[in-house]
Amino acid sequence: MTGVYKALVPSDKFSAQIKLLVSCFFIVSVINAVSGTVPFWDISDILEADTSYNDYSVQLEKLTAKETADVLRRRISEKLAEENIVPEKIYVDVNISESGSISISEIKLVFIRKEYELHGRRAVVLAKSVTGTGIKVTAEPDSRTEKEREGQ
Repeated sequence: MTGVYKALVPSDKFSAQIKLLVSCFFIVSVINAVSGTVPFWDISDILEADTSYNDYSVQLEKLTAKETADVLRRRISEKLAEENIVPEKIYVDVNISESGSISISEIKLVFIRKEYELHGRRAVVLAKSVTGTGIKVTAEPDSRTEKEREGQ
């Protein structure tokens, strides 16, 4: 080591710089030797960390739309239940704009054919009392047969 050092130093005026370079080389060599035997010194995991960007806005919009539809569906069901009207399904069409505003474009009440004939119009009026007149509310009979409904 001393021989290599003396061969590298052309004169005394560069000895401080050469000592610094040799010291850095030995420090890096020791760190590499230790990091090979002790896994917690390995910084390759840090250097290779996943830095990709996860966009959760789509999931947030879906969850917000679902929650909005569920709340509105529950309120309409409660209002209809007060009049002993029970639809098969209540479909709520929720839209969320780029600016984050939520709008309901349509609510569809689906009834068994007999229930539709008895309560369809009244159900629309009651649902509009919950939602207001700006939202399209429709009622329709279930297009499935009784056997198909029982199968589900």
